[in-house]
Amino acid sequence: MTMAIAGIYNGSYFAEDLCLKNTVPRFVYRALREDEDTLAGLRARDPSAERIMMQALEEGAVANQYLHTTTCPEVALYYAEAFGKNSKHQIVEIELEGFNGEVFDVSDAQACNRYGIRYGSRAYNFAVKHKVVMLKGYVHPSRLGEVLRTSDLSLLSFGTGPSCDDFTSMLPLFVRRQLCDWRRGPPRATCRKPEARKSQHQALCDDDSIQGRVLDQAAEKLEAKIAKLQAQRCLVKLLSEPIKERQRRETQRQEDLKRKREEEQQLEEERQKRLKREEAEERQAELRGPRIWARCFCRDHVLQNFDRHASQVALGSNSYIILWDRAKGHRWKGIPRELANKLKGRAKELPHATLVALSPDSDCYYVQFSDGKSHYRSPPGLVTALQEDSETPSVVALGPESSWFVAWPNGKSNHHGLPKSLRNMLSSNKDRSVAFLSISGVDCDQDVDAAVWFLRWRDEGRKPNWRLSRNAPSSLQQTAENACNLRSIEFGSSDDWVLRYAD
Repeated sequence: MTMAIAGIYNGSYFAEDLCLKNTVPRFVYRALREDEDTLAGLRARDPSAERIMMQALEEGAVANQYLHTTTCPEVALYYAEAFGKNSKHQIVEIELEGFNGEVFDVSDAQACNRYGIRYGSRAYNFAVKHKVVMLKGYVHPSRLGEVLRTSDLSLLSFGTGPSCDDFTSMLPLFVRRQLCDWRRGPPRATCRKPEARKSQHQALCDDDSIQGRVLDQAAEKLEAKIAKLQAQRCLVKLLSEPIKERQRRETQRQEDLKRKREEEQQLEEERQKRLKREEAEERQAELRGPRIWARCFCRDHVLQNFDRHASQVALGSNSYIILWDRAKGHRWKGIPRELANKLKGRAKELPHATLVALSPDSDCYYVQFSDGKSHYRSPPGLVTALQEDSETPSVVALGPESSWFVAWPNGKSNHHGLPKSLRNMLSSNKDRSVAFLSISGVDCDQDVDAAVWFLRWRDEGRKPNWRLSRNAPSSLQQTAENACNLRSIEFGSSDDWVLRYAD
Protein backbone atom coordinates (compact mmCIF):
# COMPACT_ATOMS: atom_id res chain seq x y z
CA MET A 1 0.00 0.00 0.00
CA THR A 2 2.81 2.30 0.91
CA MET A 3 4.62 1.53 -2.31
CA ALA A 4 1.46 2.13 -4.30
CA ILE A 5 0.95 5.45 -2.68
CA ALA A 6 4.58 6.28 -3.26
CA GLY A 7 4.27 5.24 -6.86
CA ILE A 8 1.20 7.35 -7.34
CA TYR A 9 2.96 10.26 -5.69
CA ASN A 10 6.06 9.84 -7.78
CA GLY A 11 4.02 9.47 -10.93
CA SER A 12 2.01 12.59 -10.14
CA TYR A 13 5.15 14.57 -9.37
CA PHE A 14 6.79 13.39 -12.58
CA ALA A 15 3.76 14.32 -14.64
CA GLU A 16 3.63 17.80 -13.06
CA ASP A 17 7.35 18.29 -13.56
CA LEU A 18 7.06 17.16 -17.16
CA CYS A 19 4.20 19.58 -17.70
CA LEU A 20 6.27 22.45 -16.28
CA LYS A 21 9.16 21.59 -18.53
CA ASN A 22 6.98 21.81 -21.61
CA THR A 23 5.47 25.25 -20.80
CA VAL A 24 7.00 28.67 -20.31
CA PRO A 25 5.59 32.11 -19.43
CA ARG A 26 3.90 33.55 -22.50
CA PHE A 27 4.90 37.16 -21.70
CA VAL A 28 8.24 38.36 -20.36
CA TYR A 29 9.72 41.85 -19.99
CA ARG A 30 13.03 43.55 -20.63
CA ALA A 31 14.62 46.96 -19.94
CA LEU A 32 16.19 48.15 -23.19
CA ARG A 33 19.81 49.25 -23.39
CA GLU A 34 20.85 52.38 -25.30
CA ASP A 35 22.09 50.21 -28.19
CA GLU A 36 18.79 48.29 -28.53
CA ASP A 37 15.75 49.20 -30.62
CA THR A 38 12.56 47.22 -31.18
CA LEU A 39 12.72 48.15 -34.86
CA ALA A 40 15.65 45.73 -35.26
CA GLY A 41 14.35 43.07 -32.88
CA LEU A 42 16.29 41.84 -29.84
CA ARG A 43 19.30 39.59 -29.59
CA ALA A 44 22.03 38.72 -27.11
CA ARG A 45 25.19 40.79 -27.20
CA ASP A 46 27.33 37.76 -28.19
CA PRO A 47 25.12 35.10 -29.84
CA SER A 48 28.12 32.86 -30.57
CA ALA A 49 29.33 32.72 -26.95
CA GLU A 50 29.34 29.40 -25.09
CA ARG A 51 29.09 30.41 -21.44
CA ILE A 52 27.21 28.13 -19.07
CA MET A 53 24.00 29.42 -17.53
CA MET A 54 25.55 29.80 -14.06
CA GLN A 55 28.17 32.15 -15.51
CA ALA A 56 25.60 34.10 -17.52
CA LEU A 57 23.56 34.69 -14.37
CA GLU A 58 26.50 35.55 -12.13
CA GLU A 59 28.28 37.77 -14.67
CA GLY A 60 25.45 39.74 -16.21
CA ALA A 61 27.75 42.55 -17.36
CA VAL A 62 29.80 40.13 -19.48
CA ALA A 63 28.55 39.60 -23.04
CA ASN A 64 27.08 36.12 -23.52
CA GLN A 65 24.63 34.20 -25.71
CA TYR A 66 21.59 34.81 -23.49
CA LEU A 67 19.05 37.63 -23.50
CA HIS A 68 17.95 38.35 -19.93
CA THR A 69 14.23 38.95 -19.36
CA THR A 70 11.88 38.78 -16.38
CA THR A 71 8.32 37.66 -15.76
CA CYS A 72 7.72 40.76 -13.61
CA PRO A 73 7.34 44.19 -15.29
CA GLU A 74 8.25 45.90 -11.99
CA VAL A 75 11.69 44.26 -12.16
CA ALA A 76 12.13 45.48 -15.75
CA LEU A 77 11.17 48.97 -14.54
CA TYR A 78 13.83 48.67 -11.82
CA TYR A 79 16.54 47.99 -14.40
CA ALA A 80 15.28 50.83 -16.61
CA GLU A 81 15.20 53.51 -13.91
CA ALA A 82 17.29 52.60 -10.87
CA PHE A 83 20.00 50.28 -12.13
CA GLY A 84 22.51 50.46 -14.94
CA LYS A 85 24.13 53.45 -16.61
CA ASN A 86 23.28 52.38 -20.18
CA SER A 87 19.51 52.28 -19.75
CA LYS A 88 17.34 53.65 -22.54
CA HIS A 89 14.57 54.29 -20.00
CA GLN A 90 12.23 52.01 -21.92
CA ILE A 91 10.77 48.57 -21.19
CA VAL A 92 9.18 46.20 -23.69
CA GLU A 93 6.89 43.19 -23.42
CA ILE A 94 8.01 40.06 -25.31
CA GLU A 95 5.49 37.40 -26.37
CA LEU A 96 7.09 33.95 -26.47
CA GLU A 97 4.18 32.36 -28.38
CA GLY A 98 5.79 31.75 -31.77
CA PHE A 99 9.35 32.47 -30.59
CA ASN A 100 11.78 30.30 -32.59
CA GLY A 101 14.63 30.33 -30.10
CA GLU A 102 15.19 28.59 -26.78
CA VAL A 103 13.64 29.61 -23.45
CA PHE A 104 15.22 28.88 -20.06
CA ASP A 105 12.82 29.75 -17.25
CA VAL A 106 14.77 30.07 -13.99
CA SER A 107 12.29 32.36 -12.27
CA ASP A 108 11.68 30.11 -9.25
CA ALA A 109 13.43 27.49 -7.13
CA GLN A 110 11.97 24.49 -8.98
CA ALA A 111 13.01 25.91 -12.35
CA CYS A 112 16.55 26.58 -11.10
CA ASN A 113 16.75 23.01 -9.85
CA ARG A 114 15.87 21.71 -13.33
CA TYR A 115 18.88 23.49 -14.84
CA GLY A 116 21.29 22.52 -12.09
CA ILE A 117 21.59 25.96 -10.51
CA ARG A 118 22.65 25.28 -6.95
CA TYR A 119 20.42 26.47 -4.16
CA GLY A 120 21.90 29.47 -2.33
CA SER A 121 24.41 30.26 -5.06
CA ARG A 122 24.80 33.77 -6.40
CA ALA A 123 23.21 32.71 -9.69
CA TYR A 124 20.29 31.08 -7.83
CA ASN A 125 19.60 34.13 -5.67
CA PHE A 126 19.76 36.47 -8.65
CA ALA A 127 17.50 34.34 -10.85
CA VAL A 128 14.80 33.77 -8.22
CA LYS A 129 14.87 37.31 -6.84
CA HIS A 130 14.54 38.90 -10.28
CA LYS A 131 12.29 36.18 -11.78
CA VAL A 132 14.67 35.65 -14.68
CA VAL A 133 13.81 33.99 -17.99
CA MET A 134 16.80 33.49 -20.32
CA LEU A 135 16.23 33.64 -24.08
CA LYS A 136 18.59 32.22 -26.65
CA GLY A 137 18.00 33.26 -30.23
CA TYR A 138 16.67 36.20 -32.20
CA VAL A 139 13.45 37.90 -31.02
CA HIS A 140 11.59 39.09 -34.11
CA PRO A 141 9.99 42.59 -33.93
CA SER A 142 6.60 40.90 -34.38
CA ARG A 143 7.07 39.33 -30.91
CA LEU A 144 7.57 42.74 -29.27
CA GLY A 145 4.75 44.77 -27.80
CA GLU A 146 4.40 48.49 -27.34
CA VAL A 147 7.37 50.19 -25.70
CA LEU A 148 6.72 51.94 -22.37
CA ARG A 149 8.81 55.07 -21.81
CA THR A 150 9.62 54.82 -18.13
CA SER A 151 10.86 58.42 -17.96
CA ASP A 152 7.22 59.51 -18.46
CA LEU A 153 6.06 57.79 -15.26
CA SER A 154 7.10 60.72 -13.01
CA LEU A 155 9.05 58.46 -10.67
CA LEU A 156 10.99 59.88 -7.75
CA SER A 157 14.75 59.88 -8.18
CA PHE A 158 16.04 56.72 -6.54
CA GLY A 159 19.65 57.35 -7.49
CA THR A 160 21.85 54.28 -7.79
CA GLY A 161 22.09 51.48 -5.29
CA PRO A 162 18.58 50.58 -4.02
CA SER A 163 17.74 46.90 -4.11
CA CYS A 164 15.07 45.55 -6.40
CA ASP A 165 12.84 44.75 -3.40
CA ASP A 166 13.20 48.30 -2.03
CA PHE A 167 12.44 49.76 -5.44
CA THR A 168 9.32 47.72 -6.08
CA SER A 169 8.02 48.25 -2.54
CA MET A 170 8.24 52.03 -2.98
CA LEU A 171 6.44 52.15 -6.32
CA PRO A 172 3.35 54.39 -6.12
CA LEU A 173 -0.03 52.84 -6.76
CA PHE A 174 -0.61 54.90 -9.90
CA VAL A 175 2.62 53.49 -11.43
CA ARG A 176 1.50 49.93 -10.71
CA ARG A 177 -1.81 50.71 -12.40
CA GLN A 178 -0.03 52.12 -15.43
CA LEU A 179 2.06 48.96 -15.70
CA CYS A 180 -1.07 46.83 -15.41
CA ASP A 181 -2.83 48.82 -18.14
CA TRP A 182 0.22 48.65 -20.39
CA ARG A 183 0.88 44.89 -20.31
CA ARG A 184 -1.08 42.88 -22.88
CA GLY A 185 -1.31 39.40 -21.42
CA PRO A 186 -2.51 38.08 -18.07
CA PRO A 187 0.26 37.67 -15.47
CA ARG A 188 0.27 33.85 -15.35
CA ALA A 189 -0.37 33.07 -19.02
CA THR A 190 1.81 30.27 -20.43
CA CYS A 191 2.61 28.83 -23.82
CA ARG A 192 4.30 25.72 -25.14
CA LYS A 193 8.04 25.77 -24.76
CA PRO A 194 9.87 26.03 -28.10
CA GLU A 195 11.81 22.93 -29.06
CA ALA A 196 15.56 23.03 -28.63
CA ARG A 197 17.55 23.43 -31.80
CA LYS A 198 19.76 20.51 -32.74
CA SER A 199 22.54 22.55 -34.38
CA GLN A 200 23.60 25.70 -32.60
CA HIS A 201 25.67 26.75 -35.59
CA GLN A 202 22.70 26.42 -37.93
CA ALA A 203 20.49 28.27 -35.45
CA LEU A 204 22.99 31.14 -35.36
CA CYS A 205 23.06 31.30 -39.17
CA ASP A 206 19.26 31.22 -39.36
CA ASP A 207 18.98 34.04 -36.82
CA ASP A 208 21.54 36.11 -38.75
CA SER A 209 19.56 35.58 -41.94
CA ILE A 210 16.24 36.53 -40.34
CA GLN A 211 17.66 39.56 -38.56
CA GLY A 212 19.44 40.64 -41.74
CA ARG A 213 16.13 40.64 -43.64
CA VAL A 214 14.45 42.55 -40.80
CA LEU A 215 17.20 45.16 -40.82
CA ASP A 216 17.04 45.47 -44.62
CA GLN A 217 13.28 45.96 -44.47
CA ALA A 218 13.68 48.46 -41.63
CA ALA A 219 16.31 50.33 -43.65
CA GLU A 220 14.00 50.44 -46.68
CA LYS A 221 11.15 51.76 -44.55
CA LEU A 222 13.41 54.35 -42.98
CA GLU A 223 14.70 55.43 -46.40
CA ALA A 224 11.12 55.78 -47.59
CA LYS A 225 10.26 57.80 -44.48
CA ILE A 226 13.35 59.95 -44.96
CA ALA A 227 12.45 60.57 -48.60
CA LYS A 228 8.90 61.45 -47.59
CA LEU A 229 10.15 63.72 -44.82
CA GLN A 230 12.58 65.40 -47.20
CA ALA A 231 9.76 65.99 -49.68
CA GLN A 232 7.62 67.38 -46.88
CA ARG A 233 10.54 69.49 -45.75
CA CYS A 234 10.93 70.94 -49.25
CA LEU A 235 7.20 71.68 -49.36
CA VAL A 236 7.28 73.29 -45.92
CA LYS A 237 10.31 75.34 -46.95
CA LEU A 238 8.58 76.40 -50.17
CA LEU A 239 5.44 77.44 -48.28
CA SER A 240 7.34 79.11 -45.46
CA GLU A 241 9.62 81.28 -47.62
CA PRO A 242 6.95 83.87 -48.55
CA ILE A 243 5.74 83.86 -44.95
CA LYS A 244 9.27 84.44 -43.68
CA GLU A 245 9.75 87.19 -46.25
CA ARG A 246 6.56 88.91 -45.08
CA GLN A 247 7.64 88.44 -41.48
CA ARG A 248 11.06 89.87 -42.32
CA ARG A 249 9.47 92.91 -43.95
CA GLU A 250 7.09 93.30 -41.02
CA THR A 251 9.98 93.01 -38.58
CA GLN A 252 11.88 95.61 -40.56
CA ARG A 253 8.81 97.84 -40.60
CA GLN A 254 8.38 97.46 -36.85
CA GLU A 255 12.07 98.20 -36.30
CA ASP A 256 11.80 101.28 -38.51
CA LEU A 257 8.73 102.42 -36.59
CA LYS A 258 10.46 101.73 -33.30
CA ARG A 259 13.56 103.60 -34.42
CA LYS A 260 11.41 106.49 -35.63
CA ARG A 261 9.52 106.57 -32.33
CA GLU A 262 12.80 106.45 -30.43
CA GLU A 263 14.19 109.28 -32.54
CA GLU A 264 11.02 111.31 -32.03
CA GLN A 265 11.11 110.50 -28.33
CA GLN A 266 14.77 111.49 -28.16
CA LEU A 267 14.04 114.74 -29.98
CA GLU A 268 11.13 115.40 -27.64
CA GLU A 269 13.29 114.61 -24.61
CA GLU A 270 15.99 116.92 -25.92
CA ARG A 271 13.36 119.59 -26.53
CA GLN A 272 11.98 119.15 -23.02
CA LYS A 273 15.49 119.28 -21.60
CA ARG A 274 16.20 122.40 -23.61
CA LEU A 275 12.97 123.98 -22.40
CA LYS A 276 13.75 123.03 -18.81
CA ARG A 277 17.28 124.34 -19.22
CA GLU A 278 15.99 127.58 -20.70
CA GLU A 279 13.39 127.85 -17.95
CA ALA A 280 16.09 127.18 -15.36
CA GLU A 281 18.32 129.78 -16.99
CA GLU A 282 15.46 132.25 -16.96
CA ARG A 283 14.76 131.50 -13.31
CA GLN A 284 18.45 131.92 -12.53
CA ALA A 285 18.49 135.14 -14.53
CA GLU A 286 15.49 136.37 -12.56
CA LEU A 287 17.12 135.34 -9.30
CA ARG A 288 20.43 136.97 -10.22
CA GLY A 289 18.70 140.03 -11.65
CA PRO A 290 18.19 140.44 -15.39
CA ARG A 291 18.72 144.22 -15.24
CA ILE A 292 21.39 146.40 -13.67
CA TRP A 293 21.91 149.91 -12.45
CA ALA A 294 25.51 150.92 -11.98
CA ARG A 295 27.85 153.64 -10.82
CA CYS A 296 31.33 152.35 -11.19
CA PHE A 297 34.60 152.42 -13.08
CA CYS A 298 33.96 152.04 -16.83
CA ARG A 299 30.22 152.21 -16.29
CA ASP A 300 29.46 152.40 -20.01
CA HIS A 301 31.68 149.39 -20.67
CA VAL A 302 29.82 147.40 -18.01
CA LEU A 303 26.38 148.35 -19.33
CA GLN A 304 27.43 147.54 -22.89
CA ASN A 305 28.67 144.02 -22.06
CA PHE A 306 26.06 143.00 -19.48
CA ASP A 307 23.05 140.86 -20.42
CA ARG A 308 20.40 139.02 -18.41
CA HIS A 309 22.28 135.69 -18.57
CA ALA A 310 25.45 136.97 -16.88
CA SER A 311 26.17 134.67 -13.94
CA GLN A 312 28.21 137.21 -11.94
CA VAL A 313 29.37 140.81 -11.96
CA ALA A 314 32.33 141.54 -9.66
CA LEU A 315 33.90 144.93 -8.93
CA GLY A 316 37.40 145.63 -7.69
CA SER A 317 39.77 148.55 -7.36
CA ASN A 318 39.00 150.46 -10.57
CA SER A 319 38.17 147.16 -12.25
CA TYR A 320 35.31 144.86 -13.08
CA ILE A 321 34.68 141.39 -14.52
CA ILE A 322 31.50 139.76 -15.85
CA LEU A 323 31.15 135.94 -16.03
CA TRP A 324 28.85 133.93 -18.23
CA ASP A 325 28.48 130.26 -18.88
CA ARG A 326 31.10 128.45 -20.96
CA ALA A 327 29.62 129.60 -24.27
CA LYS A 328 30.24 133.32 -23.77
CA GLY A 329 33.03 133.25 -21.24
CA HIS A 330 33.92 136.54 -19.57
CA ARG A 331 34.53 140.27 -20.07
CA TRP A 332 36.73 142.43 -17.88
CA LYS A 333 38.70 145.61 -17.55
CA GLY A 334 41.38 146.69 -15.12
CA ILE A 335 41.61 143.35 -13.26
CA PRO A 336 44.97 142.19 -11.80
CA ARG A 337 47.36 141.07 -14.52
CA GLU A 338 47.87 137.67 -12.89
CA LEU A 339 44.12 136.99 -13.07
CA ALA A 340 43.92 138.30 -16.63
CA ASN A 341 46.68 135.90 -17.68
CA LYS A 342 44.71 132.99 -16.18
CA LEU A 343 41.62 133.88 -18.20
CA LYS A 344 43.03 135.35 -21.41
CA GLY A 345 42.98 133.04 -24.44
CA ARG A 346 41.58 130.14 -22.42
CA ALA A 347 40.77 127.23 -24.77
CA LYS A 348 37.15 126.13 -25.03
CA GLU A 349 37.91 122.61 -23.86
CA LEU A 350 39.42 123.91 -20.60
CA PRO A 351 37.24 124.44 -17.49
CA HIS A 352 35.64 127.89 -17.42
CA ALA A 353 35.43 130.37 -14.54
CA THR A 354 32.32 130.00 -12.36
CA LEU A 355 33.10 132.21 -9.33
CA VAL A 356 35.29 135.29 -8.95
CA ALA A 357 36.03 137.82 -6.20
CA LEU A 358 38.06 141.06 -6.45
CA SER A 359 39.51 143.12 -3.62
CA PRO A 360 38.22 146.73 -3.50
CA ASP A 361 41.61 148.15 -2.50
CA SER A 362 44.36 145.73 -3.64
CA ASP A 363 45.42 143.23 -6.32
CA CYS A 364 44.03 140.28 -4.35
CA TYR A 365 41.59 138.04 -6.19
CA TYR A 366 39.98 134.61 -6.11
CA VAL A 367 38.80 132.65 -9.17
CA GLN A 368 37.19 129.21 -9.25
CA PHE A 369 36.72 126.98 -12.32
CA SER A 370 34.10 124.43 -13.35
CA ASP A 371 36.38 121.51 -12.43
CA GLY A 372 36.50 122.71 -8.80
CA LYS A 373 40.07 123.98 -9.00
CA SER A 374 40.89 127.55 -8.04
CA HIS A 375 43.62 130.21 -8.24
CA TYR A 376 44.01 133.14 -5.91
CA ARG A 377 46.15 135.85 -4.44
CA SER A 378 44.50 136.30 -1.11
CA PRO A 379 45.20 137.44 2.44
CA PRO A 380 47.11 134.79 4.45
CA GLY A 381 44.14 133.94 6.66
CA LEU A 382 41.93 133.16 3.65
CA VAL A 383 44.66 131.01 2.11
CA THR A 384 44.81 128.94 5.30
CA ALA A 385 41.01 128.57 5.45
CA LEU A 386 40.85 127.41 1.82
CA GLN A 387 43.66 124.91 2.27
CA GLU A 388 42.23 123.44 5.47
CA ASP A 389 38.90 122.56 3.82
CA SER A 390 38.93 120.23 0.79
CA GLU A 391 35.39 121.17 -0.29
CA THR A 392 34.89 123.76 -3.02
CA PRO A 393 33.59 127.11 -1.64
CA SER A 394 30.21 128.47 -2.74
CA VAL A 395 30.79 132.10 -1.64
CA VAL A 396 34.03 134.13 -1.51
CA ALA A 397 34.06 137.87 -0.73
CA LEU A 398 37.08 140.16 -0.36
CA GLY A 399 36.77 143.41 1.62
CA PRO A 400 39.00 146.36 2.51
CA GLU A 401 42.12 146.07 4.62
CA SER A 402 42.57 142.33 3.91
CA SER A 403 39.14 141.41 5.27
CA TRP A 404 37.47 138.33 3.79
CA PHE A 405 34.57 135.92 4.01
CA VAL A 406 34.23 132.34 2.70
CA ALA A 407 31.31 129.87 2.87
CA TRP A 408 30.85 126.28 1.73
CA PRO A 409 27.77 124.41 0.42
CA ASN A 410 27.38 122.54 3.73
CA GLY A 411 26.63 125.85 5.50
CA LYS A 412 30.04 126.18 7.13
CA SER A 413 31.67 129.64 6.91
CA ASN A 414 34.75 131.54 8.04
CA HIS A 415 35.75 135.21 8.00
CA HIS A 416 38.26 137.79 9.21
CA GLY A 417 38.31 141.55 9.66
CA LEU A 418 34.70 142.18 8.59
CA PRO A 419 32.83 145.41 9.44
CA LYS A 420 31.25 145.25 12.87
CA SER A 421 27.72 145.63 11.50
CA LEU A 422 28.25 142.65 9.18
CA ARG A 423 29.77 140.56 11.96
CA ASN A 424 26.75 141.27 14.13
CA MET A 425 24.39 140.28 11.31
CA LEU A 426 26.21 136.97 10.77
CA SER A 427 26.43 136.28 14.50
CA SER A 428 22.69 136.78 14.98
CA ASN A 429 21.88 134.41 12.08
CA LYS A 430 24.18 131.47 12.75
CA ASP A 431 21.48 129.02 11.70
CA ARG A 432 21.32 130.49 8.17
CA SER A 433 23.62 129.97 5.20
CA VAL A 434 24.94 132.79 3.02
CA ALA A 435 24.21 132.69 -0.71
CA PHE A 436 25.85 136.01 -1.73
CA LEU A 437 27.99 138.64 -0.02
CA SER A 438 29.69 141.79 -1.26
CA ILE A 439 31.75 144.30 0.77
CA SER A 440 32.74 147.77 -0.41
CA GLY A 441 36.02 149.56 -0.10
CA VAL A 442 36.51 152.60 2.15
CA ASP A 443 38.14 155.99 1.80
CA CYS A 444 41.68 156.37 3.01
CA ASP A 445 40.56 158.25 6.13
CA GLN A 446 38.00 155.58 7.10
CA ASP A 447 38.37 152.25 8.88
CA VAL A 448 36.81 148.95 7.82
CA ASP A 449 33.67 149.52 9.88
CA ALA A 450 32.71 152.26 7.44
CA ALA A 451 32.41 149.72 4.62
CA VAL A 452 28.94 149.01 3.25
CA TRP A 453 27.79 145.52 2.37
CA PHE A 454 25.00 143.44 0.86
CA LEU A 455 24.07 139.93 2.03
CA ARG A 456 21.57 137.46 0.56
CA TRP A 457 20.63 134.31 2.43
CA ARG A 458 20.33 130.91 0.85
CA ASP A 459 16.78 130.70 2.18
CA GLU A 460 14.82 132.31 -0.66
CA GLY A 461 11.97 133.17 1.69
CA ARG A 462 14.24 135.42 3.73
CA LYS A 463 14.73 139.00 2.55
CA PRO A 464 18.32 140.14 1.98
CA ASN A 465 20.15 142.41 4.40
CA TRP A 466 22.39 145.34 3.56
CA ARG A 467 24.06 148.46 4.86
CA LEU A 468 24.33 151.45 2.52
CA SER A 469 26.29 154.65 3.02
CA ARG A 470 24.60 157.90 3.72
CA ASN A 471 25.96 159.22 0.42
CA ALA A 472 24.10 156.60 -1.62
CA PRO A 473 21.57 158.10 -4.07
CA SER A 474 17.99 158.17 -2.85
CA SER A 475 16.91 156.09 -5.86
CA LEU A 476 19.39 153.39 -4.79
CA GLN A 477 17.99 153.53 -1.29
CA GLN A 478 14.47 153.21 -2.64
CA THR A 479 15.38 150.33 -4.97
CA ALA A 480 17.21 148.51 -2.20
CA GLU A 481 14.24 148.90 0.10
CA ASN A 482 12.01 147.24 -2.54
CA ALA A 483 13.37 143.83 -1.60
CA CYS A 484 10.97 141.95 -3.87
CA ASN A 485 12.85 143.24 -6.94
CA LEU A 486 16.35 143.64 -5.56
CA ARG A 487 18.62 140.70 -6.30
CA SER A 488 22.12 141.85 -5.35
CA ILE A 489 24.46 144.81 -4.97
CA GLU A 490 28.07 144.26 -5.95
CA PHE A 491 30.42 146.79 -4.34
CA GLY A 492 33.85 147.87 -5.51
CA SER A 493 35.82 150.89 -4.36
CA SER A 494 34.15 153.16 -1.83
CA ASP A 495 31.70 154.73 -4.29
CA ASP A 496 31.43 151.95 -6.93
CA TRP A 497 28.46 149.64 -7.07
CA VAL A 498 26.35 147.56 -9.48
CA LEU A 499 22.78 146.79 -8.50
CA ARG A 500 20.97 143.85 -10.11
CA TYR A 501 17.19 143.78 -10.02
CA ALA A 502 14.12 142.35 -11.71
CA ASP A 503 11.22 144.25 -13.23
